[in-house]
Amino acid sequence: MAKTPDTLPGKVLAAAGSYWLAVALLVNLFLLTWLGTLAQVEKGIHLVQREYFESLYVVTRLPIAPGFGLPMVLPGGLVTMLLFTANLIVGGLIRIRWSRRTIGVITAHIGIVTMMLGGAVEYLNKDYGALMLYEGERGSQYRSYTDRELAIWQVGSDVGVEEHIIPESDFDDLDGNDRRTFESDALPFEVILSRYMVNCSPERAVGVGVPEAPVIDGLFLRERERFTEPERDLRGVYVSVITDGGASMLDTFLLDRESRAFAFEAAGRTWAMALRRKVHQMPFSIQLVDFEKDDHPGTTMARSYSSDVLRIDPDGTEVPVHIRMNEPLRHDGYIAYQSGFGPQNGQGGPPYSILAISNNPSDRIPWIAVSIIAGGLLWTFTTRLFDFLVKQRRRAVAAAGAASAQGPSAGHGRADREPEAAA
Repeated sequence: MAKTPDTLPGKVLAAAGSYWLAVALLVNLFLLTWLGTLAQVEKGIHLVQREYFESLYVVTRLPIAPGFGLPMVLPGGLVTMLLFTANLIVGGLIRIRWSRRTIGVITAHIGIVTMMLGGAVEYLNKDYGALMLYEGERGSQYRSYTDRELAIWQVGSDVGVEEHIIPESDFDDLDGNDRRTFESDALPFEVILSRYMVNCSPERAVGVGVPEAPVIDGLFLRERERFTEPERDLRGVYVSVITDGGASMLDTFLLDRESRAFAFEAAGRTWAMALRRKVHQMPFSIQLVDFEKDDHPGTTMARSYSSDVLRIDPDGTEVPVHIRMNEPLRHDGYIAYQSGFGPQNGQGGPPYSILAISNNPSDRIPWIAVSIIAGGLLWTFTTRLFDFLVKQRRRAVAAAGAASAQGPSAGHGRADREPEAAA
């Protein structure tokens, strides 16, 4: 390890790259993983991922005895991984002595840092969703598992459907009496959003006393506790549409699982609005050619299932791909996994396949990082083995030289004693 100047910046640099900080961060990662795994029973994997591994800090309890936990605050996974990356860079690349003997260690650290940076790229750019296809059907859009959006479009347009999107991040903080207005030069009306609920249910206002939210056509939205599986949450938002320069206002609420959109008139045209799962566009299409399902003998329980699809590129090129468990379709940073099927439980209807789609720009980075780490370790072990063999050879040569130097004198001693023995 290179010596650090005895100054305040030098001491900070030494602390950032110290072994003790690395050990503390590893212990914290262990606690986050352990406590997060226990919390999944009540909160579900997606909520735990946000609270424990995508946060700055975590307020949790360390289980000491049944029914009793010690309150504690831990650095969140985001902070932990940032500090761990800095520790690797400072301790394994900056403060380490650069020499032939440390080339392998430095290379391995570069591979680990590459993997960490790949994880950061994935965290900042990834999106996940699902694409459901019937046999013969073709699709190029998939819907997010967790993210929502409010879409507005003109009904019956002759020039194609142009959607105006309000992302969930622009209104997911609206609570109570908070209201936010959205307008666009392309829309002849204003949209006011309020009371966004991550999980709710519509209820009749009759016999409930004072409703906790505005009543629309005898119904209001009651907020509920979130499910452990976020895909089961029914999200809702109150909407007011101001048309005709403020002379008319339409009030409603939208749910993200309604089969129909809210339609209204504005500027002599018909418009529609819907709260839905966020739609992602792929640069290619997938067409389901055939879905295959193999059941366990005597049951309707699937033993394996797969999809034969065509990947259709923008230039019309068709590439056949067989998708099954652990063998996804990979193209242009997109990955399509076989995740589900239908109908199930003996229900009738045509078969369909559910593909889990992931857009991960850093999909290949783990392979690159592992290759770099393996190269560094191979260099380290090879050079250490070579140095060991060289030392052993030198010792053998030295021992042989010492033996040859002592050999003649030892031989003369034996020759001098031989006549005495004969006598």
